[in-house]
Amino acid sequence: MTEWSFGSAIYGGAWATPQMRALFADVPRTRRWLELLAVLAETQAEYNVIPVDAARDIRVTIESVEVDAEFLRECREGYEATSHSTAGLIKAVARRCVGPGAEWFYFGATVQDIADTWLMHTLREARRLLVVDLERATRAVEDLCRRHRDTVMAGRTHGQQGLPITFGFKAAGWLVELRRHRHRFDEAAQRMDVGQLCGGVGSLSAMGFDALAIQRRFLERLGLREPDMSWTASRDILAEWGNLLVFAASTADRIGHEIYNLQRDEIAELREGSAPESLGSITMPHKRNPEVAEHLGTLARVTRANAALLSESLVHDHERDGRSWKVEWHAVPELTMAAGKTIALLATLLEGLEVCADRMRANLDAAQGYPLSESVMLALARRIGKQTAYKIVHDLVLSARPHGQSFREAVMGAAEIRAHLNADELERLLDPSAQIGQCQKLVDRVLAAVQRDIET
Repeated sequence: MTEWSFGSAIYGGAWATPQMRALFADVPRTRRWLELLAVLAETQAEYNVIPVDAARDIRVTIESVEVDAEFLRECREGYEATSHSTAGLIKAVARRCVGPGAEWFYFGATVQDIADTWLMHTLREARRLLVVDLERATRAVEDLCRRHRDTVMAGRTHGQQGLPITFGFKAAGWLVELRRHRHRFDEAAQRMDVGQLCGGVGSLSAMGFDALAIQRRFLERLGLREPDMSWTASRDILAEWGNLLVFAASTADRIGHEIYNLQRDEIAELREGSAPESLGSITMPHKRNPEVAEHLGTLARVTRANAALLSESLVHDHERDGRSWKVEWHAVPELTMAAGKTIALLATLLEGLEVCADRMRANLDAAQGYPLSESVMLALARRIGKQTAYKIVHDLVLSARPHGQSFREAVMGAAEIRAHLNADELERLLDPSAQIGQCQKLVDRVLAAVQRDIET
């Protein structure tokens, strides 16, 4: 697969983890296809669909096949000559059979039987890899929640400072999303891990009287479930897989985008961990770019684009439609690898994230107390009504802020406020640490839910 961008010897690591790339590369995929076909022959021989000696010859031949450059060349040339996906593979194996196996190899099955069964087997392993990294990311966010439960910072809406929050509260928002995705992977597993082996139009017509038993036994040997019906034209399970990866990758993108913005020099509240050999710019030595946070956005875009392609494959003509099905040959590996790399990078980013608590407080203080306007307005509202209180505080802000006056100075000098709120009340209302709402309790609630999950 070196001709494919994700298989680049130089840049391939940017788009997929080595473990994920290995699942979809030509050699392991072809090796796995051959193993599936050997199991198919043995299963068919158990039910007298093909001769036992033919199945034995197929098994011996496949175990002796070296999936090397020569074998792959034969497969490619056979495909290019016939435009059939497995014609080259069939001929390459048949040439190597020394007994009767050549006549019975790949008997009664279609390309989609083998490709779909391989794909479900492969996605099961991909799911395992993704979950490992998702759990790494989750543990890292849990740690951030605990360590920064009380770290006060500005909460921002529409890009502007709104109210004080804690960084632990922000991280808890990430955590609940990641936990939902973890549950979704378990839920999706109940609909995945289903093999195919349904024949030309899905009716198992080539497998004889014991067709359903053969299907069951074949897939049982592979650790997959039998389908209730052929799914050669029903691709909703794969579209669901694509959208699940969109959810997970887009959460990573959201977190990465937040870190990207909070690492800006003017804000500087978060920083990616950085190795000494890392380069931000080859012309500006001072730069420390948010490389990982940026790349999460790139990978998430690749994931979303390919999931959209899978949505196109939901619409099939009749019992099989190559136009729709073959889209998956491109989209499923690419989005799975991109999402896998996204989650792995997210975990690494969160594990090494540097939190600048002093800068968080300094940025909040730089707003001169104006993010505390809600607390003063609401306290005043309890005495004189909300609309009147809002107008008083709003007008005060409009008159004081343009002249560089702090919110504290403006409030303490406002007779219409001091008439209803005493100095002690105002001191509490103007203390950011006392005006973070339920941030700490919400963090505690999220962490308690995580602990219950672990215990059950």
